[in-house]
Amino acid sequence: MNELDRELFLLVNSASETNSIVSFGAYLIAKYIIFAVPMGLAALWIAGGDAARRLALTLFVALVLSVLSSFAIGSIFPLQRPFLIPLGHNLMEHRASPSFPSNHALVIFSCAWTLFFMAHRWQAVIIAVAGLLVAWSRVYLGVHWPFDMMGAAIVAGIAALVAVAMNRSFGGDALAATSRYYETFIERPVRRGWERLK
Repeated sequence: MNELDRELFLLVNSASETNSIVSFGAYLIAKYIIFAVPMGLAALWIAGGDAARRLALTLFVALVLSVLSSFAIGSIFPLQRPFLIPLGHNLMEHRASPSFPSNHALVIFSCAWTLFFMAHRWQAVIIAVAGLLVAWSRVYLGVHWPFDMMGAAIVAGIAALVAVAMNRSFGGDALAATSRYYETFIERPVRRGWERLK
């Protein structure tokens, strides 16, 4: 393990057991901010027009690429979490999965980078701040290393670049095909079921 990574980890994590209010806030951030991502994607797709749906589709592709990359990296280079060494304070239960990169930070940063590359700058900044909070909280609680978060930001940026490039190349065709499937297998059945309930 990189000595700098250890020192940064202890700097963030070392006082975590002394403040229950901060620890509770960190726990909420670490566990629940990520749920805003699927909710946001669903809202974009359901309530938005073609532009919003195309953005949602690009965000989804970036997320898929990020998660697949994370799985590959974790399988090839499995890095132990701090509490398995053990080092520092662990204030949140977590399974012993590979630590690098952080999937929670990866999901948030993927959205931030994608929005940034698609010129939605202020939205990207807001989500990036949320990503930094998630990164801090998961180091604070002792389940990740700081370098896991840096790695997540880098992997997310690369995945976002690829997703945006794919959108520019064939995003219109992908949107049309996805919209057709959505209307056939989700929208129409839901509409029919709703009409039957009336």
